[in-house]
Amino acid sequence: MSVDFYVAMPAANWPTASAVQRCLSERAHPVHVKRFPTLKGGGVVNDGALAVIDGKEVYLEGELAPASAISADVRSINERLMAASAPERIGANDVIVSFRTRSPTEIRAASYVISALIVCFNGLGFEPQGNTHGRASFARAIIESAEALKDL
Repeated sequence: MSVDFYVAMPAANWPTASAVQRCLSERAHPVHVKRFPTLKGGGVVNDGALAVIDGKEVYLEGELAPASAISADVRSINERLMAASAPERIGANDVIVSFRTRSPTEIRAASYVISALIVCFNGLGFEPQGNTHGRASFARAIIESAEALKDL
């Protein structure tokens, strides 16, 4: 089982690990971010996030890229958003982070991190398997799903 999560946001909003942790802590989310990908110019960063949840260290395999560096992927996601009647699209000045998760623990950790990126940094979340997307309501839904996975 694997689940992929994406968040697009203005490049100027890309946060530091400490900013993500502050957002998580302010919301009492049970995740501690130990390492978070850093945006590096116009290139693709093939690194994810290292976090601790429920006393377990998890690595969230990821990729961070400016929209301009992954135009085929952006086109595909925008087509899915359009097909789902979403009013928003990923723009040329956005960055996209993706996290691939393979276990309930990774899904939980990623859900909290994705929620933080949406709520605190003006992100647009997207989960292609369920073809779900959005902002605050999407963030709430993935947090509810994460809570349901707590003891798995």
